[in-house]
Amino acid sequence: MAFFIHYLIYVKVRPDKGSNTEAAQSPACCRKFFMKILTLILFLVAANLLRAQNSLKLDSTIDFLKANRIKLNTVTPPAGFTVYYNCDSLLFMKGTFGDTIKIWTSIMDSYLDLEEFKEILKNERFGVTQFVKSIDNDGRVYVSSYHQTAFIFRKDSLFEIGNSNPTPSEPLDKLFSDVLNQKIDKDTFKARLDSLHEIEESQAVYTPKLIFAKKMFQKSKKIKLSKKFNFQGDTIELERQWTENGKTCYVVRIRNKEDGQETSYAYAINQDMKFVFWEGCRGH
Repeated sequence: MAFFIHYLIYVKVRPDKGSNTEAAQSPACCRKFFMKILTLILFLVAANLLRAQNSLKLDSTIDFLKANRIKLNTVTPPAGFTVYYNCDSLLFMKGTFGDTIKIWTSIMDSYLDLEEFKEILKNERFGVTQFVKSIDNDGRVYVSSYHQTAFIFRKDSLFEIGNSNPTPSEPLDKLFSDVLNQKIDKDTFKARLDSLHEIEESQAVYTPKLIFAKKMFQKSKKIKLSKKFNFQGDTIELERQWTENGKTCYVVRIRNKEDGQETSYAYAINQDMKFVFWEGCRGH
C-alpha cells in the first residue's frame, strides 16, 4: 500500500520534461488516475480493517467456546436417545420405547453474535437439543435448535403423532410482526411466545395418523388417506423403493395443503423402521 501512495505522489509532482504544452495543461487525465488510485487504496484499507475485525471476533468466539468447554456439533442426548451423524455430518437423535419411536431433528438454525449466544447458554435445552453447529469466519455462532417427532410402529404400519387440535396461527403471526416492526422488545417477545406455547400445549390433542403401511402401495404409488386413518387427510406417495443389506427401504412423502399452500415432507425408512438417511453414513 505504501508503494501505491509513493507512486501516486511521484506521478502527481514529477514534471515530465519531454511533454508538450497541451498535455501539461490538461489535468483531467491525472485527476481520473488519481481518483482510481485513491479508490483502490481506500478499498484495500477497508478490506484490511474488516479482515482484522473479523479475525479478532473469531478469536474471541473460539476463546469463549474453549473456556466454556463447548464442542461443535455435539450434544448430550436426552435419556434413552442415541446420537447419529449422516454423511453430511448432520446430527440426528433417535430413541425407541416399546412400539413408540421418537426422533430429534432440526427445526431452526440461526447465526448469533457472541453476546446473543451468551443469552442462549442460559437455556436448559442448550447442549441437549440445542447446540453450536459451527463458527462463521466473522465470529458469529451458528446455533441449531431441534424438536421432537414421535411415531408408533405396529405390525407393518407407521403412525406419526400430531396435534389434531392446533391453536390459530394469527396470534403467533402478529407477535412476530410486532417484534419485526419493533413494536415490542425482546423480553416482551419471549414472554408472549412462551405464553402462546403454553396455551398450545394445554389445548393439544395428540393423535396418531397413518403415514405408511407395507401393503399401502399395491395398486398405486400415491394414495389419499381417509381422515378416519389420517386426521389431516394426507396424500401419501411412495417416492422410491430399493433393497439395501437385505432390507427393503422406502422414501415416503407426505403431501397436503395449509392455508392454500402445498406442503410436503418425507421420511426415508427401512422395513425395520430405521431412518436410513439419518442413522449413520452408508454413502447414500
